[in-house]
Amino acid sequence: MAGIYIHIPFCSRKCIYCDFYSVGSRLADWSAYIDALLSEAKNRIKPARYNTIYIGGGTPSLIPAEEFSRLLSGILKLNTGKPEEITIEVNPDDVTPALALRWKQSGVTRVSMGVQTLIDSELNTIGRRHTAAQARNAFNILRPLFNNISLDVIFGLPGQTLDTWEETITEIIKMRPEHISAYSLMYEEQTAITRMLNQGKISETPECDSEKMFELLCTSISGAGYEHYEISNYALPGHRSLHNSSYWSGEPYIGLGPGAHSYDGRMKRIANKPDFRQYIAYWKDQTGEMPTEVEELTGNELREEMIMTRLRTREGLNLQEFGSQFGTEAVVALRRKVAPFLTLGHAELVNDRLALTQSGILISDTIISGLF
Repeated sequence: MAGIYIHIPFCSRKCIYCDFYSVGSRLADWSAYIDALLSEAKNRIKPARYNTIYIGGGTPSLIPAEEFSRLLSGILKLNTGKPEEITIEVNPDDVTPALALRWKQSGVTRVSMGVQTLIDSELNTIGRRHTAAQARNAFNILRPLFNNISLDVIFGLPGQTLDTWEETITEIIKMRPEHISAYSLMYEEQTAITRMLNQGKISETPECDSEKMFELLCTSISGAGYEHYEISNYALPGHRSLHNSSYWSGEPYIGLGPGAHSYDGRMKRIANKPDFRQYIAYWKDQTGEMPTEVEELTGNELREEMIMTRLRTREGLNLQEFGSQFGTEAVVALRRKVAPFLTLGHAELVNDRLALTQSGILISDTIISGLF
């Protein structure tokens, strides 16, 4: 089933490691922005049953309560059935009992909260605006209202040790969220943390330490009953992220808002230009050139994308499906390229399904690019 992604580009403070499109919340005209989102939705969403809605950012938890209700109500009116999952991303310091109740009453069924670490010194280093105590308090506010909560954490942070990482993971598991997303810190171009690294203000975590953190994560979480169903995601039974899973399985989705992307499930991608002022201006009266870019994917791009997305998942790449779409020669070539990784134990091939092992996940970028 198709999903709907809604991008909220406003943040009180940009995280130093973030490379998503975002701007300062002081620039937000919430009424005008919600008007623009609803205008785009009415123009682009055909009456159908959309299985998931995901409100991400940016910082969606900054949306004023009344405007949030207006946004979600307007989107739901375009849906011919009830979505299975409606997610909002939140920051811990935005969560209040009144706002959490409003999210619940508006239809939200799942909350994804960016905790990142429960060590205050590490939060300060990466420029997060909440404390560990605020993260704990926010979870305690959300818990009575939502039975599907996801917590985000990051390993490989500057100054993070195996002991502090274990402290964070141990407490996160005790909180018992239904879903945990755990990411290795990436030094993306044009981010503040990369500039700090290049200027010698911080040091990158040694690769061997990051590997130990990942191994500790996998051992601790699997022992607590979570399934490692995607490279960076862990869930209790029945609580996988339905929205994100649709990306990895190649299903169509619609992206609303500046910087959002859409995919028709076949060969076309649409990217909204990352300019909130241009976005609001266009959707106010729909005059001038629509601020979008359209890309027609080639056969090779589709092949590479299937390899990349399927190998992120526990189920892996179905070679029969791959062959039916790209031909026998593509399967033969893939088997040849993956053979060294199978020998080294970084990948496994069972019943015509190719998947990465735990050691393979650590070098997933190398393996996946090697299969192109």
